[in-house]
Amino acid sequence: MNQVLNRLTKYEGFFFLTVVLINIIPVLSHHFFPTLDGPAHLYNANLINHMLLHPDFDSFLQFNPEPVPNWTGHILLCFFKWFLPGNLAEKLLLILYFIGLPYAFRSLIKSAKGYIWLSYLIFPFTYNYLLSLGFYNFSLGIIGLLIVLSFWIRNHETITASIKKIVILNILLILIYFSHVMMFSITLLAVVCYTFITFLKQWIENGKLKEVFTIHLKKALVLLVCSLIPLVLMFFYFANRPTSENPDFLSKQELFSWLGNMNPLICYSVGIEKISTIMTNIVLLGLIIGGLIMRIRTWKSATNSTTKKGFLGINDAWLLVSGVMLLLLFIMPDKNGMASLISMRFALLFFLFLVIWISTMNYSKPFALICLLLILVAHVKRVRHLDHVIDSHNAVALDCAETAKFIKPNSIVASVNLMSHWSRAHFSNYLGIDKPMIILENYEATMDYFPLLWNKEKIPNLQAGGVSIDGNFWLSTAPINPQNQKKELDYIFVLGNLDSTNTEQLKNFQMIARHFKLIHKNNNCTLYRRKITGN
Repeated sequence: MNQVLNRLTKYEGFFFLTVVLINIIPVLSHHFFPTLDGPAHLYNANLINHMLLHPDFDSFLQFNPEPVPNWTGHILLCFFKWFLPGNLAEKLLLILYFIGLPYAFRSLIKSAKGYIWLSYLIFPFTYNYLLSLGFYNFSLGIIGLLIVLSFWIRNHETITASIKKIVILNILLILIYFSHVMMFSITLLAVVCYTFITFLKQWIENGKLKEVFTIHLKKALVLLVCSLIPLVLMFFYFANRPTSENPDFLSKQELFSWLGNMNPLICYSVGIEKISTIMTNIVLLGLIIGGLIMRIRTWKSATNSTTKKGFLGINDAWLLVSGVMLLLLFIMPDKNGMASLISMRFALLFFLFLVIWISTMNYSKPFALICLLLILVAHVKRVRHLDHVIDSHNAVALDCAETAKFIKPNSIVASVNLMSHWSRAHFSNYLGIDKPMIILENYEATMDYFPLLWNKEKIPNLQAGGVSIDGNFWLSTAPINPQNQKKELDYIFVLGNLDSTNTEQLKNFQMIARHFKLIHKNNNCTLYRRKITGN
């Protein structure tokens, strides 16, 4: 048995790469990889590139003057968009994510001297609910978190004497901040917890409190210096935003259900996907029990005093961080005035740090490999289901892309979404991923934590058939300014089909029929162009 395991270990790196490539198949096998916010990120990246060179959209949009922590994903998409069409730019970003996350996790497990085969435990986390929402900046922040933790483990003993390492850590922390402010905070917390555990372990083992304290105080000061710039930025970021007076909390019953089902890993269908996630959860529990049994046996059989004192391991820092995430899950609101889905983020991070801890424990190799195989089987089953869901969303996205061919550049487009599926809320933005246009359904421009904002002072008084659409949320979520120059809509894009029993929809479509002409229709999209006088 050991000979077989040794042979497998010899080719383990190749196996890992193979699983990484197989895991990306749903991304590579579809023209689009639709998510909730993904179309909006692509569209706004295209707008940023256009506005850097052309001033024609300045009366509609403006760059956010604040250095907000949501730039990393947009910068990457903007860069890729210079030489790739929109779908390939997003695909390249996703490939970076689906390769970067497993290898960053693997690097951390290696740095922590964990069992390398258990680095495969990261694969179920690559497809998660927050990714299906298109939270690309948050997802990139997770990769940054893992990279920083790996860097700190490898270098914390010598970092106080190396300017180069201090500069590298400073750059990494700044990049994480500009990916996501929450991930920057969690990264700092995780590094602090790891440093605290190393302090405790060294103090327990050699008893020299003053010497150990001095060494770790220097490390803490280095961490503070490296974090200073993003800490200052974070202070002003929160200082400029009012706290919500009525935060929303989820019930403890719902949160416990999330933990049992591993809801953070469920992308679309709870009823179908939870079969795989519950199986994953049970196997993880088995690994925890097996790892603790092995540790207790090792501790009891120890003959020297140092090992007897060493029941606490440095890698127990990850259990500590996981516990903090669990605590925050139950005491923090799910939504406040600045963010939403906070609970889902903490739940995902709870499981992530728990898996890091599990991967650093000792096991019998056959037991660990059997558990790993069960988790990978459950993951493959879930991804096969996700592939079918992505296929249906891809068909709708393709119809949107086809419709975009009938829209002239630099046009003003109002969009109407008649589809009920939550993940298609921003599919209208696919119209503008490869062509400059103003789409009035642009949720990013309404939020003050994204690169582009509506120019509320200069935005025209937009009209549909000579009537201002100010306050008409059926056609626009943009802040129309009725005091400014009048400007007619060029197109109205409709996603989905009319409900003939809905009187409000019928009334709006009567207005569209009077002032706009049907120019294109496919299975999921309808496009109307403003009628020209005499036409």
